[in-house]
Amino acid sequence: MNLIHKEHHLFLIFIIVVAILRLTLAPFVGLGVDEAHYVLYALNLDLSYFDHPPLVGWFQYIFTSVFGTNEFGARVGAILIGFITSLFIYKLIFDINKNPTEAFITVLALHASFLFNALFIMLMPDTLLFLLILPIIFTVVKLEEENSLGMWILLGILLGLAGLSKYTAVLFVIPIVLYFIIKKRYELFYTPKIIPAILIAIAIISPVIIWNIQNDWASFTYQSEHVVGENSINWKAFFSSIGAQIGAYNPFLFPVAFYGLYKALRSKNSTLFLSALFGLVLIAFFTYASLYKTALPHWSALFYMLFIPVGSYYILQTSKASIKYLKFAIVFGLFISSIAYAELGFKFIPLPDYQSLHRDIYGWDLVMKKANEQITDTKTQAIAVTNWTLASRAIYYNREYNSSVYLIDNRKDQFDIWEQTSPIKKDLIVINTHFFKKDISTYMKCEEVLPLTEFDIILNKNKVNTIKFTTCKNFQGLR
Repeated sequence: MNLIHKEHHLFLIFIIVVAILRLTLAPFVGLGVDEAHYVLYALNLDLSYFDHPPLVGWFQYIFTSVFGTNEFGARVGAILIGFITSLFIYKLIFDINKNPTEAFITVLALHASFLFNALFIMLMPDTLLFLLILPIIFTVVKLEEENSLGMWILLGILLGLAGLSKYTAVLFVIPIVLYFIIKKRYELFYTPKIIPAILIAIAIISPVIIWNIQNDWASFTYQSEHVVGENSINWKAFFSSIGAQIGAYNPFLFPVAFYGLYKALRSKNSTLFLSALFGLVLIAFFTYASLYKTALPHWSALFYMLFIPVGSYYILQTSKASIKYLKFAIVFGLFISSIAYAELGFKFIPLPDYQSLHRDIYGWDLVMKKANEQITDTKTQAIAVTNWTLASRAIYYNREYNSSVYLIDNRKDQFDIWEQTSPIKKDLIVINTHFFKKDISTYMKCEEVLPLTEFDIILNKNKVNTIKFTTCKNFQGLR
């Protein structure tokens, strides 16, 4: 595929314009919960971290070092990945029948899925896997064809990087094994060429293993509880998870993905069939997990990244009515996504109090400014929050101040590792919000609890959030 050929120009213009749009928008939107958390990874480089492997933090370190530790620098990496992922999807579909128009439409479908317009601007571990899964699939197919040492080494590198991105990448091994079995390539399981691939993959993920050895396998324990964590089926969580996926990936494109999986499983195209095995394993795992605990929509993003485009391709081969449905789904998704991007940039939609789209990303610079105005002695006073989602943003937006920020809870997490000093005996300025608030007098052991101030975060004359500061004098721990 020669991208400089005229037939690919429309596709290239589209992904370039979208990347420029995202780069333009990036500096004007505050960091969300997870975004701020992974920038903190970059500010606290380590072999690995409590809740995720380290590649997302290392990746952020590179881009924030070049572009600055700010909203723009935090998002350049994700925008670049979105651009490259679009190239991979285009190649996947174009290689089937060499039709640039159909390949372009499938990329449009990907960008018409709401959540990808967020994940292609917010760097998360899942975003890194977008960059790796199709190269892994392409490599496995090539390896099955020629069984060369070079392909084995490349596969080892890619799988190692996937393991360094997110723990669920271990699932990638299952479809690869199934593919070799179905293809009756049993000799690939015991070829000597597999040894360098295994050794390389282990070497790449060794920082995660070393960190866990040093920290009593804390990360593995946390993830096993985080993904499932319950012993009995929770049907409410299950249907909530399914509903969240339908909404997050565009209700009209949601069934398209499963149609794509069905068709790819029956395909004689090796790349599509292997993709189907990956998709089947991934969606089966997260569906199982959602039976026990509400699964976040982005957990299954890899499945939809593969099969919204694949399903769109297959629909283009069917009836005029189906094609009309697909075009409507794409236009609807692109329209809603455009409105969302415009709102993020221009903040023009007046929404009811506490219902703003900006409630997680707007006002934290002001919150930390006002909190630090309450600090007169950084040795005896500090700022505190009671929920980890508040902690990531509070610490990030507190960088320019000399005060310390503590997360006060009974949950073991990454913040316990980062905290170098104890909050005990300090006078804590506790931040409560409309969405996360604690009764400090019953939650903390304090010599005295004093209300300080309360203020609203206002946007378009409506309340985005309400912030309340409370002093816990001489903090002695939790009750």
